[in-house]
Amino acid sequence: MFSAGNGGMGKVVFVGMVVLQCCENYEMENVRACVARVFAQLGGMDRYVKPGMRVVLKPNLLNAKKPEDAATTHPAFVEAVARAVMEAGGIVTIVDSPGGPYNAFWLKRVYAQTGMEAVADVTGAILNADLRVETVLLEDGALLKSVQILKPLVDADVIINLAKLKSHMMMVYTGAVKNMFGAVAGTEKADYHARMNDYDRFANALIDICHAAAPTLNLIDGITAMEGEGPGSGVPRHLGVVIAAENAFDADAVALDIIGVPHDHVPVMRAGIAKGWFSPSSVQVVGVPVASVRCDHFDVPTLLLRENGAKPGKTLFSRFGGLLRPRLEIRTKDCIRCRKCLESCPAKVIRVKPDKTLLIDSSGCIRCFCCHELCPEKAIDIRRGWISRMLVADGLAGKMRKRDNRPPKG
Repeated sequence: MFSAGNGGMGKVVFVGMVVLQCCENYEMENVRACVARVFAQLGGMDRYVKPGMRVVLKPNLLNAKKPEDAATTHPAFVEAVARAVMEAGGIVTIVDSPGGPYNAFWLKRVYAQTGMEAVADVTGAILNADLRVETVLLEDGALLKSVQILKPLVDADVIINLAKLKSHMMMVYTGAVKNMFGAVAGTEKADYHARMNDYDRFANALIDICHAAAPTLNLIDGITAMEGEGPGSGVPRHLGVVIAAENAFDADAVALDIIGVPHDHVPVMRAGIAKGWFSPSSVQVVGVPVASVRCDHFDVPTLLLRENGAKPGKTLFSRFGGLLRPRLEIRTKDCIRCRKCLESCPAKVIRVKPDKTLLIDSSGCIRCFCCHELCPEKAIDIRRGWISRMLVADGLAGKMRKRDNRPPKG
């Protein structure tokens, strides 16, 4: 059993400092040069890694997705960081708990599909196969007093968080802080969704989990981001950026500035400010100016009432009830009956009909979007009534126009 105290987000030396660098594409020469610039501005890899240290790289391995889907941290990015760590004498292990069961069979498939297996083959990095978890006590948790996290993270000397910049249908945005939700093993993540389906409570739980895992350093792969129906079914969007900071909130703040989303629209950032983990005024960017890489019309579908932290019962809109709540539907013609949605649903509201097709019972749905996130065929639609569509339209709720701005090859 381990205890996380006030040093929870990792050792902070450069308080508020964020490194921002450009990277044109995922060609290895470009990515390695970019990663080298990032670590040079952080003071060198040897500030973090000494010979013989056990270094965990924690990418976002959401599901068994291909790198070009932009749902997972790109293997070229993971490889570049792994090589830099190894050159400093670190022993690298790639660790994450993807959506779904946490077992050897599923991990092996995810490693193969996301390109992590290839990274291990060319670098000698270890792919984690340790399925144990360990209880971490939280002395100053915002919501949780203890968290069960992956044992390899507890045992690591250094954790480098390798997040992916994406929109998120439940939490608006996912980056460095939320990526550490993958420190929770398998289907226990669904249990968190079931118990904390209020956005702000869930945000506090995510912060506590990040605190418990205590990443030493946070890098965000924004070379190709995901906009639209993220984190698993959105559209790739080329941004050409890499962000790094010792404080996960600082890294996320810069990412949000780049895509034009106010911090207080994101529950995790709102909660981080309230708990003192993050101060917008303290962030200082070195490297490339944010203004030079800021993008227009990044599609971030935000859900009703989220923008100002309003809750049902506190606004006029709450009177409309079900008319405003999004409804999830399975497109039968595209569903392959893999039942990943059924297995991942924390509320247990997905059932198998006599003809073997699947149906979501909207009356019990908690709108965590786990099914939408994990569907390998993108066969789950998010339906809104006309009132809801009007309220989340462009200019009213921060939703931007969708553009087909795909990344260059490589």
